[in-house]
Amino acid sequence: MKTGSWNQGIPSGFGLRLKEERKRLGKTQAEFAEAGGVGRLSQIQYENESTAPTTRYLSGIANLGVDLAYLLLGVRLGTGQLTTEQEERIDKKAFELIEAYAEAQPDRRLGAESRRVLYRVLRSCLVQVELGSLPANFDLATLIPGNVANIANIVKA
Repeated sequence: MKTGSWNQGIPSGFGLRLKEERKRLGKTQAEFAEAGGVGRLSQIQYENESTAPTTRYLSGIANLGVDLAYLLLGVRLGTGQLTTEQEERIDKKAFELIEAYAEAQPDRRLGAESRRVLYRVLRSCLVQVELGSLPANFDLATLIPGNVANIANIVKA
């Protein structure tokens, strides 16, 4: 298994957490692969951190109940309560980040599945920042492939 960061935006340990989540949910590699729309070999490569998963794959396994924030960051979702104001601020920031990322694409488009995965991950991280589980200066822009300046500026706003 590789050590260190193997793909921009996904920290080391991803493969171990992926396997842990799969076992937590009582699923086989074949079941995870099917849910993610890939073959079993791809699943093995993801767990060995030799290949980076796609957003389509992440979206598919999220439907099985995988905690994407834990998978990507190693942080479990907090159980704290947020106020309506906090929820609205978090949603607004997540949508702004997604729109900035879409605008940065060559064709200025981003598919619905990619938007959904980005929203789930970004929202989870923003909740963790709000609850204090992640540091206030956590750089969300590092989670987005092709990190661009306008996304980083929104994160800091």
